[in-house]
Amino acid sequence: MVKDDCFVLLRFPVGDFSLLAKCYCRKFGRKNFLIPEYFAVDRKINLIGFFEPFNLLRVDFKEKNGSAVVEDASLIFSPTGEIIKNLERYFFLSKVSKTVLKFVKVPDEEIFELLKESLSIEDFFNFNLIRFWLNLSSLLGFSLKNLSRPGWVNLLTLKKCNPEELKNPYCVYISPREFYLIRRVLDSKVAPFRISNNDTKRLEDFFFKFLSHQSN
Repeated sequence: MVKDDCFVLLRFPVGDFSLLAKCYCRKFGRKNFLIPEYFAVDRKINLIGFFEPFNLLRVDFKEKNGSAVVEDASLIFSPTGEIIKNLERYFFLSKVSKTVLKFVKVPDEEIFELLKESLSIEDFFNFNLIRFWLNLSSLLGFSLKNLSRPGWVNLLTLKKCNPEELKNPYCVYISPREFYLIRRVLDSKVAPFRISNNDTKRLEDFFFKFLSHQSN
């Protein structure tokens, strides 16, 4: 039996009664858990409600036929009640989970702590989402300190693209506004401030392209 603390990223039913949960765990990193008979009426262990997105769990599991099968679990923290009252918080945690699902492949206790900290965010969601992307990039070994000016940027080096590179997919345009926001949020001394959804979406496009190229 193996035990680990895990953050639930996504879950969906499989087969007639089972559940598959995609989680990020403190020791094992990203892991898929099978919970047999989760929806069965005569289930041996009732874990209904445990493997909901954004829940923090302590999971007991065994490796069986190439799958991590849950034997038991206990709930450490669930933000469900607060999320029902605050749709912005739900969207924030959804974006956090989506980022980890797409780009994080390695176990790292600091990434788990970053996910755990995201559960305590109650305001300034766009600011904190951008700061999450910045912190995650740093933990994955990618420094944004080379991003010294707006304009056409090489996603691999974060330096200015040469004219002959502009047609390549790794060259993206960073507007002065986007550059200003990245630099401000990157400064740990800056207090949270309001950032529009449009600005956040443009920065999401940048970070997802950046993380995709860097992780490849």
